[in-house]
Amino acid sequence: SFIAVVGVMAAWYLVPKFLETPSYEVAEKDGNIEVRIYDGMLLQSVKVSGSQYQSLRKGFRPLVNYISAKGRDGEKISMTAPVMQSLGEKEDEWIVSFSMPSKYNKKNLPEPNNKTIYTETLEPIMTAVIRFAGKTDKNSLLIKEKEKVLMEWLKYRDFKIISKAKYLFYNDPSTPGFLRRNEVMFIISKTS
Repeated sequence: SFIAVVGVMAAWYLVPKFLETPSYEVAEKDGNIEVRIYDGMLLQSVKVSGSQYQSLRKGFRPLVNYISAKGRDGEKISMTAPVMQSLGEKEDEWIVSFSMPSKYNKKNLPEPNNKTIYTETLEPIMTAVIRFAGKTDKNSLLIKEKEKVLMEWLKYRDFKIISKAKYLFYNDPSTPGFLRRNEVMFIISKTS
């Protein structure tokens, strides 16, 4: 029935709202672009290679096993949003990361049993972010297009890009494209 469908869609739409996300303040807003100040993040990351889409899937699995305490000691860690993907140093190399819930720090974070998983700490950072909906599966054209728009926007402001692009995905793959929240992010600094 129509009501059931609407109910399911509402649940899908609400899922990310129940997940903890890294906290930030919005310093500037211009349509779907924001300058955000993040409080800092503790990430568990894994390096993978392949296309943007393949790498996201490849990196997701070991991280899910890690948080669900498969093959390691300690408690389960609750899922957070977004899943982050950044370009690595080499061509076709990607870093896929989950941010850890705020109750964790480097000392109390369970040890991964998978040697490919490593911990990264991001100090408080200033970022420029563009938000958009749509399916990004197998088609990173949409991501690339938004990345260009964000770079253009930054060109005419007093900011310098100091990181490679990071792609942020807030919904699970079964979420319809128009309800998805995706973002492209750069770490930036003030030039003046």
